[in-house]
Amino acid sequence: MELSYFQLRLLTFLKESHPDKINDREFIRQRSELATLAYSDTIQSGKSHLEAGGLARAELFRGLHFSKYDTLFEVLSEEFAGTVGEEKIPQYTLELLPLCEDVFAKYSLGDGFADTPEYEKLYTELTGKIVAYGL
Repeated sequence: MELSYFQLRLLTFLKESHPDKINDREFIRQRSELATLAYSDTIQSGKSHLEAGGLARAELFRGLHFSKYDTLFEVLSEEFAGTVGEEKIPQYTLELLPLCEDVFAKYSLGDGFADTPEYEKLYTELTGKIVAYGL
């Protein structure tokens, strides 16, 4: 299967920050089509390739800047470094994601969430949940 530039770009990003979404082919297809359309429309309106690329990236990554995976990974790396070996953190993060959904559900997780005071509350709650889980 041949992938477009935007599909490849999104897949690379998802592998790193949203591995739980990596197999959602329909999501990847839709997002890449929206990015392609945004790029094309911007060029056709007479704007530069740089502007078109920026608008296409905004469409491609909309709603993905905050990552539950990255947040859990950070908690495990920072708070459980002595308990969980560095090589096991990615695996544990994926295992813990569904178990922590109840904690994530309490918050309005948007692109700028990591820059809010609520992020520290989430971080603390996740730490407690992981401790309760037995790590």
